[in-house]
Amino acid sequence: MPGKRSPVRRRARRNSRQAIIEAALQCFAAKNYDGASMADIAAATGITKRAVYRYFPTKRELFYAVRNAVYSAIVDNLWRELPPAKDFFELADALMRSHLRFGLENPEMLRLVVNNISEAATREFQENIEALLEDREEEIERLVQAGIDEGTLDPSLDPGYLSWVFILIFYFLTYMLACEEEWILTHGEEAASLILRPILDSLAPRDGEREKGKARGRS
Repeated sequence: MPGKRSPVRRRARRNSRQAIIEAALQCFAAKNYDGASMADIAAATGITKRAVYRYFPTKRELFYAVRNAVYSAIVDNLWRELPPAKDFFELADALMRSHLRFGLENPEMLRLVVNNISEAATREFQENIEALLEDREEEIERLVQAGIDEGTLDPSLDPGYLSWVFILIFYFLTYMLACEEEWILTHGEEAASLILRPILDSLAPRDGEREKGKARGRS
């Protein structure tokens, strides 16, 4: 009998732990790390503070669990159901729209990243995004090279540099959404394309380089 109950207990424990993390996310997003107490989180979860400590011995440990869950959710969302891109511009636009759409649907996650920036380890968030881009490094490089050959991208561009452009835009959209910037909220998902287009246009080659790129693509 104990063996049969064991999977049920494990499942109940996972569910309780997840419920605490979800309640803590709301509390940390609303009150920041210092303002949110374990008593607040226990009340939001609907359990005793003692029960919270059974799963998370310290508030810092609970915060790290919340932070990791948020980072994973943000990163996992970006590639989910992302359609194959015909060129670099389409991939960039789809990525930013996906990030913006997720942020509009989950504002508390972005508020946690921004409000707890000293606690949330900015470098770790950046590393998560870099790892995300590395997952499709070959595709990005192929699309960049195709853009160079077609004359739509500057031939001197480095895919690593473009990854940094992505990261900076991720940060920008995260901050704007967390701060509830009215222009972003008004334009919704379309804001990603409006912000991205002038940046992508700036990556185009000068006229002379454009013709060289087209010539290479034909050869």
